[in-house]
Amino acid sequence: MNFSVDVISEAWLLLKESGLYILFGLLVSGFLRVFLNPNTIVRHLGKGRFKPVFKAALLGIPIPL
Repeated sequence: MNFSVDVISEAWLLLKESGLYILFGLLVSGFLRVFLNPNTIVRHLGKGRFKPVFKAALLGIPIPL
């Protein structure tokens, strides 16, 4: 019983600490959805094999930073 309470307690603490970052990510993704045209994203990241993957990797590098 003590182990499950500890797991739930630690999960709650982790959620409280990461909640601000989760909300920030949702806000940024909402702005991107509103201000970027989906056709532009498909044009840059939708065709080919190597080039779109390379572009997506370059765009994704700053996200964790």
